[in-house]
Amino acid sequence: MPGSRDGGLILNLNLLPGGTAKGAWRLDDRDPAWFVSHRHYVEAAQLAERGLFQAVFLADTPAWDDAYWHHPWRALTPFIALTTIAAHTDRIGLIGTASTSYNDPYNLARQVASLDLVSDGRAAWNFVVTAGDRPARNFSQPHAHPKDERYARAEEFVDAVLTLWEAWEPDPIAGDRATGDYLRPGVIRPAAFTGAQIQVAGEPLVPPSPQGRPLLVQAGASERGIALAARTADAVYTHQTDLDDAVAYRNLLRDKAARAGRDPDTLKVLPGFFVVVGDTEEAARERKRRLDEATPDAVRLSFFARQLGIPVSEFHIDRPLPFDLIATAEISRSAASELDGLLDAAARDNLTVRQVLALRRNGTQHVSVIGTPEQVADTITAWYLAGAADGFNLHVASSPGVLADFVEHVVPLLQAQGVFHDGYQGSTLREHYGLAPHRLGAGARLLSR
Repeated sequence: MPGSRDGGLILNLNLLPGGTAKGAWRLDDRDPAWFVSHRHYVEAAQLAERGLFQAVFLADTPAWDDAYWHHPWRALTPFIALTTIAAHTDRIGLIGTASTSYNDPYNLARQVASLDLVSDGRAAWNFVVTAGDRPARNFSQPHAHPKDERYARAEEFVDAVLTLWEAWEPDPIAGDRATGDYLRPGVIRPAAFTGAQIQVAGEPLVPPSPQGRPLLVQAGASERGIALAARTADAVYTHQTDLDDAVAYRNLLRDKAARAGRDPDTLKVLPGFFVVVGDTEEAARERKRRLDEATPDAVRLSFFARQLGIPVSEFHIDRPLPFDLIATAEISRSAASELDGLLDAAARDNLTVRQVLALRRNGTQHVSVIGTPEQVADTITAWYLAGAADGFNLHVASSPGVLADFVEHVVPLLQAQGVFHDGYQGSTLREHYGLAPHRLGAGARLLSR
């Protein structure tokens, strides 16, 4: 039956090297080095563009993980990789991650604006707050700052970046050969931001792109993260697995955006969506089983330890979990929602780490479908029409394998159901998301707290 909401479903592709299944590379005949190269990202982005995805998304972790000995990792900095993708694609949006904890607002604003300009208005910045001592040691700090300090810096950082982007007026270049004026008078003004941790005073170097300024994306699930997203973000990544919970969460974000003086429709809510597709449900589950078996326990353990915020060295595969450390760990809200039941079962049954990993083999922090194209499309459509999401950040189990099948078999079903577009209606990411062109200078409202 035809859907509604005017075919405005948003699909982002999460660019995970080889796919979500960390052992997927072992089942691919190509040179394993392919999966840490820019060529792999370009291949995935071109497939996603063929499927009319609105954007690709590249996360980042500014520290080594011991699991990288066993699977491909995001070796390239996001904005280098995305600039390469921009040169090999025409329409698809480009969302890159950078931490507010270990960057400088002026340099970061310039990097993102540069990507936005060279891609003709397709860029977005996913801002994150980085926890953990391991990244801190890469930036001249022995320990990560306390969470409250990190979020205080993030709030100032985002406002400073917006101040820099908003310093321009539209269409700044006069190019008047008679007078020698290259810029129109008054089109740029000094950006002045003063906070407790961050101070910026100077003119930004990169003029605006056709979409005005890059989009802001955020994934914070804490109270402060939600408040910051409601005030500044154009899109929010979320971690719901239950439809009713997702409806409530989206309504919460939209309500907070309205309280911040924004039109709620300008904030797009994009839960993660994990998918393995097959001709039959049995074939999809067999595909998932083979991908799971290709992923070593060491990789699964590393990810589990990272979710808990505990060094992997504190886990012993045939002993119970270190509950004394878990009790004081800084676990993100999104991870806690997935892990609560698992940790309860581990404590109740005195499970070893090996047994816990076996239990969560099919676990995910996101809504997931392991099944036929029809099952995948029906789930996406149901969530979208129920108001649980404006779209999804897609996590495919393997790339290009599962991704290619999604593009070939699931996208046409979404189009037939009337929830997904059948062609790009514009050229900028803002247009892809159904957002009005950004009016430079309007950001002054967002910067007030």
